[in-house]
Amino acid sequence: MLKLKIRTAFAAALILHCISVNAMSAEYNIILDGSHKFSTADDFTWSSPSFDDSKWQSILVPGSWQSQGVKPEKGIGWYRIHFTAADGVRNMQPAILLGRIGDADEVFLNGVRIGGEGLIGERFVEATKVNRLYVIPQNLLRYNEDNLISIRVMNTYLNGGLFDKDLMIGDYDHLLTKKLNRDKYVVVMESCFLTFFAIFFITCLFFYVQGIRDREYIYFWLFISIYAILFILGSLAFYNSGLKTVFVQHTINTLAALLPASLIILLMRIYHEELPGYIKPVFLIFLFIAPATVMFPGFPIRGYLYKLWGINFIITAAFLLFYAVKAHRRRFYESGYILSGITGLIAGLILESVGGVDLLQVTGFFLWDYSAAFFMICLMYALTARYARIRKELQAASVRIFDAHEEERGRLARDLHDGIGPSLLAIKLRLRMLEAKVKEGAPIGEEEFPKLVSDISNSIDELRAIAMDLRPSFLENVDITDAINWHAEKLREKSGIQIKIDSEGLTKIAPKTKDTIYRIYQEALNNAIKHSGASLVNVILKMKDDFLSLEIRDNGKGFDPGRQERKGKGLGFIP
Repeated sequence: MLKLKIRTAFAAALILHCISVNAMSAEYNIILDGSHKFSTADDFTWSSPSFDDSKWQSILVPGSWQSQGVKPEKGIGWYRIHFTAADGVRNMQPAILLGRIGDADEVFLNGVRIGGEGLIGERFVEATKVNRLYVIPQNLLRYNEDNLISIRVMNTYLNGGLFDKDLMIGDYDHLLTKKLNRDKYVVVMESCFLTFFAIFFITCLFFYVQGIRDREYIYFWLFISIYAILFILGSLAFYNSGLKTVFVQHTINTLAALLPASLIILLMRIYHEELPGYIKPVFLIFLFIAPATVMFPGFPIRGYLYKLWGINFIITAAFLLFYAVKAHRRRFYESGYILSGITGLIAGLILESVGGVDLLQVTGFFLWDYSAAFFMICLMYALTARYARIRKELQAASVRIFDAHEEERGRLARDLHDGIGPSLLAIKLRLRMLEAKVKEGAPIGEEEFPKLVSDISNSIDELRAIAMDLRPSFLENVDITDAINWHAEKLREKSGIQIKIDSEGLTKIAPKTKDTIYRIYQEALNNAIKHSGASLVNVILKMKDDFLSLEIRDNGKGFDPGRQERKGKGLGFIP
């Protein structure tokens, strides 16, 4: 019992001591928020306390340069912050907490460098998400006198400057606690984002393993992979590991330049569209910018490349939004989810890149991180819905194929029963009549045999016609154009509808492909004759490279595929 009381008293004393130390530390904290001297360009003499900064402009801290109308020369600017250290600071280990800085920095106290994050220069390294905390050597401080903190900052992307409030000088342990609390939120959110990317990545991998290897799934996996790599390499956790080098920074810049190009390919595959000729130069510009950011790291050229990337991205955004709206208007499958995702992604990127809306200063993450996550959710839902829909349609198609087979068997049975059946029955009756005459000893006229042969020939012709409808035997020996012309001629004679055939660029086609094309043509043409009420049908069969296309047009009444109800019969068009 006595030991318990002693431990309790000791713990209470320790807590009281920590509280008193923190209170004392807080009492001597020097708050640096406010208006300070600032100049663009770069000159190391500006770190000297003897330099006269009276003619420098004033700038608010915290606050970005862009929000205050500052345009730094070559992306570099200097802060000069004057303060006075009281005697109470002697009793602590002093440090300076500067929060997040966009994007790399070096800090000097009374002309002596005390720290820095990232690298400044042509071979730069960004450290945008890092909360700066630098230890101040006691021998550098001038107590009860003017001290100078000089901060050299390089801005490489979007906003530059000192972002966080409560910049201060104080006890190292006290400020370290503040820094860790700020970093904790960022690290937790980064873990959530990485888990989110991992789920999508593994889902796409499972699709691939299960044999779902359509290009839209593969390109979505590629887009997720590029963005996840960008996120990881730019994360606070990766920077704190000490692995972020100049090479890693070049990799980030290259992948960021390529990201819109991968987005173009992804959306074109989802919409089953070929890349239009007018957007190909935009695509090639992204491919040029990616290596150019590494080959030409100097500020003027890098600035031009960033502007070119921005213009190119705006064109890309308009192009993707146009296609998304177009697909939604023609009721393309899952187009609503895709349109929502693209709109969110483009809005986020434009607001951040062009509008200067920077959530990094508030949440620790770029606006594009949130918009990209929203886009991935929408697209993943659309692709999953597409997979579920196709699976249901395959199940329904299996039922329709079985019903169609039964219907085809019934049609064949009717053709045999109504066509060849009566003919064979007539031949049978004629033969029995001849048999009866032979048994009675009655003479058989020579004219009986030509009639019998004619009936048998007609039955053979009917049987051949049925067999030819099932599968023309000459398909193996003629090209697809001759087979289509033969069938079209038959339908012209039977229906009176004019049928024009246009075929070009056809080379040797594999037998199975020829059979499939012929069947598609046959069914489409029969449907046009039966249901369209057309007087003219155009058949266009073309081959370009390895791509074979069959197009059948008519001048009939047509229909709206978006409003057609599924009746579950046949194997025709399914809206």
